[in-house]
Amino acid sequence: MDIYADILLMENIVMNYLILWLTSTTLKVHAGRIKMLAASVVGALYALLIFFPGYKFLYTTVMKVLLSLLIIVIAFTPIRFREFLKQLSVFYLISFILGGAVFGLFYFTNAGTVTAGGVFLIKGIPLSVLVGAGLVTIIIIRLCLVPLYSYLEKRSLYRSFVISVGDRSAEAVGLLDTGNELFDPITNYPVIVVQYSAVKELLHESIREIFEQNREEDLENIYDGFKEANWVYRLRLIPFSSLGKEKGMLLGFKADRVTIGNRCLGNVIVAVYSKPLSESGEYAALLNPELIK
Repeated sequence: MDIYADILLMENIVMNYLILWLTSTTLKVHAGRIKMLAASVVGALYALLIFFPGYKFLYTTVMKVLLSLLIIVIAFTPIRFREFLKQLSVFYLISFILGGAVFGLFYFTNAGTVTAGGVFLIKGIPLSVLVGAGLVTIIIIRLCLVPLYSYLEKRSLYRSFVISVGDRSAEAVGLLDTGNELFDPITNYPVIVVQYSAVKELLHESIREIFEQNREEDLENIYDGFKEANWVYRLRLIPFSSLGKEKGMLLGFKADRVTIGNRCLGNVIVAVYSKPLSESGEYAALLNPELIK
C-alpha cells in the first residue's frame, strides 16, 4: 500500500488544526490562526519522521509528550502554568475523542490502513470521514466536555470560610467573584457580600428585625438596632451599583475575623444581602478577590 508524503502531511495539518481549534473553543482561549497553523505544521512534520530510519528515537513516549508541550506553547503561548496544564489536558482529551471518532468511522466504512514502523497509519482520509469525525467530536464536546469543564471551573472558584464575631461564628461557601470590587469607603477594608440567612445566627435580635422587616434603608431604625446590640462601632454602610440596583446601599458590619482556608483575616467587612445570592444554593456569599491574594 503506497503512502504519499504530501497527502499524509496535509491530513495531519488538518487534523492538528481541528484539535487545536476545538481546544481553543472549549476553553474559550483566543489563539491566532497563524499560531495554530504553525503548531499544526510542526505536529505534521513530526508524523513524517517515522519514515526516516535515523529519527526512530523521536517516537518514544517522552518525545511524544515533549511534542505535545511544544504544540501547546506555539499555539496558545500560555503565561501561567495552570493555564498551560488546562490547555494540555483538554488538547489530549479532544485528541482522544477525535481519534476515536475517526477510527470508529473507518471501522464502519472499511477504509484501508497500514502499519509502518510500529505506528498505525490511515491512508487517504476521505473528506466525508474527517467531516463526520469532526461533527461527532463537536457534539460530544458541546454536550459533555463543555458543561463538565464549566462546572469544574466554577467549582474551583468556591471557597469555604468562617465569620467570627465574639464567641459566635458562621460558616458558609462563597464564590470568588471578580466583579466584587467593594471596599469600605471609610477604612478601605475589602467587603464580603453574604446573604442574610448565612449570618442570621451572628446577629442580635434587634438587627435581625431590620432585615426581616425590610428596613435596610431606614437609617434611624438601623442606628437604633445596632445601638441596642452594642454594635454601633461595627456598623458599616457600603455603596454599590449591582445586584439589580444602579445605586444602592448595603448594610454591613465589621467582623472580628474571617477565616478562609489557613488564612485568618481581621480587617474584613461583611455586607448583608437580604435575598439568596445563588438560585441553586451552591454558595451564599460573593468573595472579594483581595481576600485570597
